[in-house]
Amino acid sequence: MCKNIPIGTELKCELCGTSFLNFSNSKPRSYCSDNCKDFMKFKNAMERNLLKIDFQGKTANQIKGDLFRVANLIKCN
Repeated sequence: MCKNIPIGTELKCELCGTSFLNFSNSKPRSYCSDNCKDFMKFKNAMERNLLKIDFQGKTANQIKGDLFRVANLIKCN
């Protein structure tokens, strides 16, 4: 059951911490933007799928290296 949070209540994005106002009578949003929502959706899907694979030896290290390189591509201000 979702919490009944009044319209106009200030909420914080679960990903980036940005404040935003609740404009819904139903379940309040968890994220401030579609970018944050999409990032969490894709990250969670990637984690679920990676956990299904049993990487061994060199393959595991290569995958870790690839993920590290991808992480370094993320733009940060």
